[in-house]
Amino acid sequence: MLLRSPDKSTIGKHVLRWGNFSVIQVSPGNFFYNFQFQSNVLHGTINFHRKRYRVIPLFFYSGLLALLCSFIWDRTEISDNYLAIESSELVEQVEENDSKDREAKAADEKYLQETEDRKYAILRSAELDIPSEDKSKKLKVIQYKVKKNETLTEIANKFHVSVESIAGSSNIQPDVLLISGQILNIPNKQGLVYRLKKGDTLAKVADFYKVKMEDVYAENSLDDFDLLKSGQKVFLPGAVIPEMGPLWRFPVASRVITSGWGTRSYPQYKFHMALDLRANYEPVMSARKGRVIYSGWMGGYGNVVMIQHDDSFQSLYAHNSRLYVRAGDYISSGKVIARSGCTGYCFGPHLHFEIIKNGKNINPTKIIKGFTYK
Repeated sequence: MLLRSPDKSTIGKHVLRWGNFSVIQVSPGNFFYNFQFQSNVLHGTINFHRKRYRVIPLFFYSGLLALLCSFIWDRTEISDNYLAIESSELVEQVEENDSKDREAKAADEKYLQETEDRKYAILRSAELDIPSEDKSKKLKVIQYKVKKNETLTEIANKFHVSVESIAGSSNIQPDVLLISGQILNIPNKQGLVYRLKKGDTLAKVADFYKVKMEDVYAENSLDDFDLLKSGQKVFLPGAVIPEMGPLWRFPVASRVITSGWGTRSYPQYKFHMALDLRANYEPVMSARKGRVIYSGWMGGYGNVVMIQHDDSFQSLYAHNSRLYVRAGDYISSGKVIARSGCTGYCFGPHLHFEIIKNGKNINPTKIIKGFTYK
């Protein structure tokens, strides 16, 4: 904080404090300034009652301080503009109570059935292995130098691959704190660069990372896979990094079920193959890591996000007011993907949450333990 209410010190009151630079009022018109830089300390006094006083250092550091403030202001403004542009370009979203949303809120049986048909068509078409656009790419691995304060998530979003793909290729943990100047290996497609260890066989490695042997053969131009040596690198396309800790997390903070799995009479008399969770315009998080297979408007579901996970599971998050991910994004468990709301066939803000396995909805409470009822 640049200016704040004066704090007392042993010699007077602080009137300005910024990092290692401070100004203390010793008495009316008499000030003490102090600036610490590494092992050096610059300090002096200024008495405005005197004709001659040491004002040049104060002007110097005041100018430096003004320059820092200007830089911070510019960075903040650029960041805010970037976020505004980024959010507007993510996906085509529908605002609550506009014409499209009002149509969904007044939906009939035909409209809602069309929504269901579209949902299951997307779920069926989602492939668990490498996206088709990745398969056609020629492998390229670049070395990237980490910038100050960059996170692995930010870098992964920049290069459109998963955090796990970069971490695995760089032999680091996905939750590691990066250091400025650190070198990362970043493949241009989902997968990881693996350095063979003593005792490894290609079949053993492929099985561990759930990669098809034929995909490894197709991706790596090696003469003889039987003669692979310790230290040799191979690319494992679409490699699945084993998940650590709990696989599933709560998608909203409340964990409160307002309408559970089973038959219900409102707003329709039908079997509810999902959970409605208390969420009043608040963050919605991915219940598990995976790849976004759909993000956008979907009739009765309103603004929806659908995620394909590493095995036969998929999840759906509906009625959102805002969406923060797009199709193709690789996301980690617990990542904020949307803001809850009441778009689509909805009559009060909440999150509609589904888990699908092998094309069939299953009760999320069987997978995620700890939900409560209102």
